[in-house]
Amino acid sequence: MRVWIPALLWVALAGCAHSPSQSPAEEASPPSQAPARDDPRAAGAADTAEAADAADGADMADAGDDWGEASTPFDRGGAAEFEKRDPWQGFNRKIFGFNDFVDRYAIKPTAKGYRWITPQWLDDTVTRFFSNLADIGDSINYALQWRWGEAGSNLGRFTVNTTLGLAGLFDVASDMNLNNSDTNLDVTLGRWGVPSGPYLVLPILGPSSVRDTGTLYPSAYLWPPTYIDDDLTRYGVAALYGIDLRADLLDLEKNIVGDRYTFIRNAYLQRRLVQIEGPDAAAPPLPDEDPDMNGDDGW
Repeated sequence: MRVWIPALLWVALAGCAHSPSQSPAEEASPPSQAPARDDPRAAGAADTAEAADAADGADMADAGDDWGEASTPFDRGGAAEFEKRDPWQGFNRKIFGFNDFVDRYAIKPTAKGYRWITPQWLDDTVTRFFSNLADIGDSINYALQWRWGEAGSNLGRFTVNTTLGLAGLFDVASDMNLNNSDTNLDVTLGRWGVPSGPYLVLPILGPSSVRDTGTLYPSAYLWPPTYIDDDLTRYGVAALYGIDLRADLLDLEKNIVGDRYTFIRNAYLQRRLVQIEGPDAAAPPLPDEDPDMNGDDGW
């Protein structure tokens, strides 16, 4: 079972701290328009800084090199491509609004209550237990991707943590340099060249694509709780997994900036791109090369 917020997991890897840049016109505002300052020394230093910033802004305007302002950290680089992959945005935003309503008034309060009553050590233990179960499907998908190193590492993690780690309650494998990495069937199909299709937001499950949606049913067979016979127990384990995951993501929400829908969409698409094509796929393209930069400036 997935929860719509898992796209935020990329946020922690993307360094989401962001503050909007000022335009040159704003930087060149006369000191008389600045708010009054109580400290004359601070006022003099600030005015000097504003004058320097204004000069820099004028130089940028003359050079025609103002890149504008990104509304989210993911808007630089491949954001235009992400926008093209969302032709059903009108429909997706409606589903996103529904998901946001359910999360705000049901899932998130439950996750906060879970965190409040659960000691940190127990919360971490539950997270490790489910992470250990996921290593089975990860190792199978890595093998299907012909990435035998990662497949062996995840299978080794599952074996060590299931035995020495008492069913995954303790992460012994990391102390043995068996690092954790995750993948799924959607990544497997992407690495074999299957097109992803348009971006799609699913009810409750959240960010997805046409290809990713098609993997939901077969992926369920790689998730061990699927094989629990008792329905109540199976649903209870699935609910615990979802609530524990949502609780672990509470602290990451403050990193969302700009339009919430765009931020989560771009985070999901960029993370999937990195999983399929590698870390270099996340590097934003540089601007056209300036011939003047190739000259000898005496350095």
